[in-house]
Amino acid sequence: MSWWQVASVGLGIYGAYQNKKAGDNAAAFSAAIGEENAKIIERDVDIADRQIEILGRNLELSNRRKTRLFNDFQGRGRSIYGGGGIELSRGAPVSVALQSAAEFEYELEVDAYNTSIAILEQEDRKVETAMRANVSRMGGQAQASAYKAQGTTALIQGVGAGIGQADDYGMFTSSYWKNFFV
Repeated sequence: MSWWQVASVGLGIYGAYQNKKAGDNAAAFSAAIGEENAKIIERDVDIADRQIEILGRNLELSNRRKTRLFNDFQGRGRSIYGGGGIELSRGAPVSVALQSAAEFEYELEVDAYNTSIAILEQEDRKVETAMRANVSRMGGQAQASAYKAQGTTALIQGVGAGIGQADDYGMFTSSYWKNFFV
């Protein structure tokens, strides 16, 4: 019976508590790291949204430009044919105008289709990004759980070792403590 025995048991249990506390701190850091990584990943959603907006603006600008150019082309054709005294309501001028209009509509449809595909790709990117962010969060939480479990295990083992050591010293008998204070 000695102070050394009491201190040894107490320090062992205190060390177990510190291991538990360290595990809890590591768990908190792990969860925080998973969350920060998820936030970094989620920036790709904003980038995809901006890209979708840019694609829409580009389509609008392209359509306006093509419409203006088409109208200029049609105007020149009417001027050339009309200035030459050619009837504009039938024959070759009408055929050329219809063919040009069909080509113009085709170009606009192709641009709209290509833009819609590009927008779908960006929407896909957003979904993938959200999934990667969730995986990062889940990974951080899983690592946090593992650290907490390690800390809890260390605490239980340390307390168990302390109780075993106290039992070996006979601290659970009344005679140990009676003799200690005499």
